[in-house]
Amino acid sequence: MAGDFTIEYVELADRHRPARDFIENLDDDAAAKVDALISRLRAHGTQMRGKFVTKLTKDIFELRVKHFDRIFRVLFFYQPGRMIVLTSGFQKQTQRTPPGEIKTAERLRDLWLRYRNHYPQSVEERRKILRREFEGQ
Repeated sequence: MAGDFTIEYVELADRHRPARDFIENLDDDAAAKVDALISRLRAHGTQMRGKFVTKLTKDIFELRVKHFDRIFRVLFFYQPGRMIVLTSGFQKQTQRTPPGEIKTAERLRDLWLRYRNHYPQSVEERRKILRREFEGQ
């Protein structure tokens, strides 16, 4: 639809996409539920708040998905031009979003803003980027 937001996933230099990888590792029903809410996010964007979307920091938001007794979160940020970039996902175990998950989302946002998923072709250059960005994590 013309008013829809574009959904993009942060891609690492090794071609892994943390948010998409998280979703694909869920069971089929849970993955379908998460994907359905991502589709709603695509359609409603910044208007989708309250029950499903919460602002965690200045730039990072979380999409909340409840599937039976499990709670999943997909972290993301908005970009100008009606774009939503999904950073990572996790299964929630506690009442508050773990600070480490927020920090990871912020680091992935910084990486996306720097490279916009366009990395050098050289495998060695890609390895250097991964080491530089995620060493000690």
